[in-house]
Amino acid sequence: MATTTILFHYGAFQPLWQQQGLIQAGPQITDRSNGISLPNPRVEALILALQHRGLSKKGVLLHYTDPFLLRSAPLRGLKEWSGPRLLACGDLHHGPQPVDSLVDYLSTEFHDSVMLTFNPALIDEVSRRVSIPVRALPPTFFRYPKAIPNTNSQRLELLHVGTLGPHHPSRRELVTALHSRERVPFRHATTNNAEEAAELYAQHALVVNVPLNHDLNHRFFEVMAAGVPQVMFGDKGLVGHHRALAERPDVFWASSIEELEGLVLNLFAEPEKLKSIPVNPPNYWELKELLKAALAP
Repeated sequence: MATTTILFHYGAFQPLWQQQGLIQAGPQITDRSNGISLPNPRVEALILALQHRGLSKKGVLLHYTDPFLLRSAPLRGLKEWSGPRLLACGDLHHGPQPVDSLVDYLSTEFHDSVMLTFNPALIDEVSRRVSIPVRALPPTFFRYPKAIPNTNSQRLELLHVGTLGPHHPSRRELVTALHSRERVPFRHATTNNAEEAAELYAQHALVVNVPLNHDLNHRFFEVMAAGVPQVMFGDKGLVGHHRALAERPDVFWASSIEELEGLVLNLFAEPEKLKSIPVNPPNYWELKELLKAALAP
């Protein structure tokens, strides 16, 4: 039987994540021609589905989850899997004591390695608390929609994209302050999907990104893929050991609203210079190299 990599996750099928040798599986995948639909998050159900397709359970199980899902609907039965088991954990800002949730889960469901998808700053803390290798290899298996900014029509406005609900008080505080102070041209928006967000980014000359609790987050790479410079509202320590990410010419940093406003006003004072900043796409991993780095002893 063929050996492959199974990416188990809880979302819908993601075309941009597909690479050769990868099969997506999970409860929300409804298109059986493009993935494996599972009635519940159990490895036994996954193995049965693979057997029906003539596939082996000796491939790599790439298990993508987060602390909320580890508490509410964890994948069970990992001991039944015969091949390497790699847990990719995101959103370590979710819920009370998210690192505790990860550690507790790993104590009952063994994996060979852990990959922090967007929390490279937490790698030392997690490594101290688990007995298996822990690595941060952003942006892991993710891919983001491309966009082509039209520098002739880009809006000279600072754009923020994202929800401002009860779980995002720091974002809401910053957005509210930027609106009320009116010192920089500013726009806040929400979007329904990554494709819509990419098009919106491309319409603006500069984006502000507000990470939460040491979480580098998807938007950091979404904005890069859309070809637009961004300001990270936070500390460069968010990138952990990946210092090159903090030193990119299209990534600026501010840790206070005054610093943010001053930076934006300086950049907007020379719009042609701002719009000519090179924005390279994220450094994507090929699946084989990602697994090799993540599962190394």
